[in-house]
Amino acid sequence: MDLKIFLKNEIDKGNTNWESRSSLIRASKAKINGHSNRILKDYEHKFNFGSVIEIKNKAVKKYFDKQPKNSLISVEGAVNIINQDLPKDMKISETIIYSRLEDTKFNKNNLKGQTLDNQVSKFKLYDVKITKEFEKKVDELKAPGIYLSIEATGRGSKILRLKTSNEFKSLNKSFPPNVDSIKIIKKFINEQKK
Repeated sequence: MDLKIFLKNEIDKGNTNWESRSSLIRASKAKINGHSNRILKDYEHKFNFGSVIEIKNKAVKKYFDKQPKNSLISVEGAVNIINQDLPKDMKISETIIYSRLEDTKFNKNNLKGQTLDNQVSKFKLYDVKITKEFEKKVDELKAPGIYLSIEATGRGSKILRLKTSNEFKSLNKSFPPNVDSIKIIKKFINEQKK
């Protein structure tokens, strides 16, 4: 069979994963020489060469290398993004992401998988019920040039929003809605008044 026809047929069938270029040429019954290598060169961008695990590892490493150092990544999201670039017969699962996160050869950016636990702990301070007493403490801190309010976030949490005028350093900062934040804000205001 003509090598070009064989290559087109393999692409049409979706059979695009091969151990090596030479194994693909041998499967076509063509001789491995300069001519067959030149023909393959025109089509090789449509094939994946290497063992299945090598190809998956390369895709995972490429994704990991693009992430900011020491960040949390959504494992499910990573799987979806990586699978978009992999052939249908080579999809990865969350298991490979978790195992590669543990491997320092792959995880040079010290990434961590985002779990429900670290999502909950990150938002725990903001998912609180606001009491009348707390609202009163917030109101007591309001003064000319100091604007303090309780705002709802897009995900339904509450935050304390501190905005100040020029004489108080033009701040626009958010805090968890708790007594510790009130103390920090009070201290900041007192320092600015000196």
